[in-house]
Amino acid sequence: MTLVPLTKISGGLSSKILATWHGLDLTKQFLIVAGLVICSSMAILGEWLNGQIAANQLRSRAESGALYMEGFLARHIEGSSSDPQVAEARRKELDDLLIGTDLARRVEGFRIWRSDGAVIYSTDKSLIGKIFPSSDIDLAFSGQVVAQLENGHNDGEGGEATRGRPLIEIYAPIYRSGTRDIIAVGELYEDAAEFVVQRARVQRQTWAIVGATTLAIMALLFLIVRRASNIIANQRMTLKSQLTEAQTLAKQNTELRKAADRARMDASKSNEQLLNRIGADLHDGPVQLLSLLILKLGESTEAPVPSSTTFESASGVQEADLAPARIASQVLTELRELSTGLVLPEIEHLPLKAALRMAIDQHEYATGSKVTSECEGLPERVAHPLKICLYRVVQEGLSNAFRHGGGHDQRVSAWADLSAITVVIADSGPGFGKSNSRGDHRPLGLQGIRNRVEAFGGRVHIRQRPRSGTELEVVVPMEGNSI
Repeated sequence: MTLVPLTKISGGLSSKILATWHGLDLTKQFLIVAGLVICSSMAILGEWLNGQIAANQLRSRAESGALYMEGFLARHIEGSSSDPQVAEARRKELDDLLIGTDLARRVEGFRIWRSDGAVIYSTDKSLIGKIFPSSDIDLAFSGQVVAQLENGHNDGEGGEATRGRPLIEIYAPIYRSGTRDIIAVGELYEDAAEFVVQRARVQRQTWAIVGATTLAIMALLFLIVRRASNIIANQRMTLKSQLTEAQTLAKQNTELRKAADRARMDASKSNEQLLNRIGADLHDGPVQLLSLLILKLGESTEAPVPSSTTFESASGVQEADLAPARIASQVLTELRELSTGLVLPEIEHLPLKAALRMAIDQHEYATGSKVTSECEGLPERVAHPLKICLYRVVQEGLSNAFRHGGGHDQRVSAWADLSAITVVIADSGPGFGKSNSRGDHRPLGLQGIRNRVEAFGGRVHIRQRPRSGTELEVVVPMEGNSI
């Protein structure tokens, strides 16, 4: 036979109880816990009330017995408080009253005690003259009434306690007539059968009241909890419905945001395609024709205008500068510059850092200037329209640094964190107000850059510092622009 350890059985039982408990809903758990608390509290209250009622009943009987003994026995005791005596005639009167009479059926025993514990009178004559020290007697001589409920009584020191009907044992001080001097202590054993029955009836009534109160409280609690659970259930359904609606709206908003992001990306891509096409058309059309025109003008046999003959037009340009070949050459230069700025190199498959590096290299090649760059922590992959935007930012920023700042101390810094990409283009030139630009008509301007950056949710800051040049800062958030 295999014996299962008791700890294993108790552990399995505890697991089942816990599983059953966790399977209940919160309303049932609350009702169970509240019911246990209320029932325990009411049980304690009922027990306390029964104890108080029994004690009060016993105290009432004791006070009645004390009044009886004080009024009845005081006149039978003679002598001083240190040596009280009951005369023989008085003993006979007490015997006639307490032995073999109707009163004897209620009072089973009667004694009178001296302060040293000696019995000076007793219905049991064998106890007279004997000494039985008792703390109850001491308390009675101090002025207190002592009462207790017993089954039978002990008539002698070391004797056997008799078993029988319930008795109330009462010790009460006996005062000298007209004074408050205690001369003796009276003890009686009163029949308590009726007292026990009455106490039991009162206790049953008390428990009935406590039980009815408990049931009323539990019923009221059940109704309140049920009502509250219904309200909570309705609120939960309402909140669930609102949550579903909110989730649906959030999903729709997310889809709309994604659609807006796609539309923005497509618009940026279409814009770049249009600029590339315009740049290519300029290069393949007007630029080629102007190149051919300049070639033909160079072959012309028309006499050149004398260098000493100059006329100034209304626009301030000297007539010598208006020679057809020179005009055509200037137009060709402007068109080539426009075409170069509009055509975007192939950067789709390049990392962002390499694309920005390409913009810097092209600027250095076109202007012959030097650019200090520092690009660290940039993401490898970003949305292609964002890469184009940042490429154009660097392109236009360096162009402005060269045109307005004379190309002095050109710097490009780019970095990224979890929230945004930051690009800063700076120089140490005189700034916009003191530039010596010659024709600032550019295909890409600062307003165009601002529009591009704001389309991606970014922001543009331009700071001009006296004697320290200009700084262009662009910050573009990562959210919605990463892939």
